[in-house]
Amino acid sequence: MDYIGEKCPVCGEVFTAEDDIVVCPECGTPHHRACYAVENKCANAAEHSTGKKWERSDAEKENVRICPVCHFQNSRSALNCQRCGTELKDIEPVRQEDIFSGEREQRREPFVMPEELADPIKFLGLDEKEDMGGATMKEVSDFVGVNTFYYLPRFKRIKDDGLKPSFNFISLIFPSLYFASRKMWLWAVIAAFLGILFNLPANLLIYGKDMSVEFGKFVTDNKQMISSISEICLGLDMAARALSCFFANWLYFRFTLRTIKKNRNGGRPSSALGGVKPMNMLIITLIKGCIGFLAIFLLYFFFDMLTTISDFSTL
Repeated sequence: MDYIGEKCPVCGEVFTAEDDIVVCPECGTPHHRACYAVENKCANAAEHSTGKKWERSDAEKENVRICPVCHFQNSRSALNCQRCGTELKDIEPVRQEDIFSGEREQRREPFVMPEELADPIKFLGLDEKEDMGGATMKEVSDFVGVNTFYYLPRFKRIKDDGLKPSFNFISLIFPSLYFASRKMWLWAVIAAFLGILFNLPANLLIYGKDMSVEFGKFVTDNKQMISSISEICLGLDMAARALSCFFANWLYFRFTLRTIKKNRNGGRPSSALGGVKPMNMLIITLIKGCIGFLAIFLLYFFFDMLTTISDFSTL
């Protein structure tokens, strides 16, 4: 421990780096070794029975260097952190009482989150200034918002290794909902359209009989063929979902970088248009319903038109 600047309680002289210092095992009071040897006891021995401990002077309390990495409180003369070894020569000393005051204020505020927990980049040990391909890691983290812990390592692997495939379970089960919630509307509409297209034959088997007598008869007469087409479409739907599952993170990474660049050029914050918007899932569900209804209606319309044309041709 550093006692430089403190005073010996026997001679009153200020300790220097060259002094030979001994410390009382009872109360922690430092002495010159020679001064301690005069009485062979602590200068504050009379107060040992009270349990009082030695405290640093106010001047020493003002000279503490806080490590910017691990936040350990080092002595004012420390050039490197005693805990992690970080260089401290450019760190200005601060008052200990100011540190304690700040900690008390933070404890009184129940909704203040410590910086280490609030900043996911520091938690993951990644460099917030790292270039991810036109945007820094910090900008990417701000844009992603929710689930940063999941996306940052995958984005970094995509950038470093060039590996596009990675597993995204949500985009496997609900591809259109995933893309819509992340505001990737082009891919959300494409996923919705493909989902409706590949499920159309199965929906015909279920709802076709209730549309009209003629259309119901058509479905019944061609049930085997529609069932075969439905099985093929089911396989295509699973293939499309698999592609979405393995490439959704890569698509989202590209979307993130592209949007951040647009935000920068437009003078907007990097996080603009980022994060998750649950309301978009309801919107894409309504869009899917409209597209599905339109597809069934058009199919019935063309069937009815062909039937009419066929009837006229027999006249």
